Amino acid sequence: MDSVPAVWTIERDADRQEIEDLVSRLAERMGIETPEIKDDIVLLPANYITVSRALSEVDPAWKEKGLTPPTP
Repeated sequence: MDSVPAVWTIERDADRQEIEDLVSRLAERMGIETPEIKDDIVLLPANYITVSRALSEVDPAWKEKGLTPPTP
């Protein structure tokens, strides 16, 4: 990531393996290094539009998986 990353939150009841798989596929799609997941957060590129589009391409149901975008 070239810019300051954004903090995305993982909901408590989210399936951790499912989130790890989603983040891995997202990183591959975006051509970035797979971000490390720490506790209940993951640092992703700050451009929400780019990240959300890539998420929708790898898994259209990503919002239901328990990954919450940063709030402005």
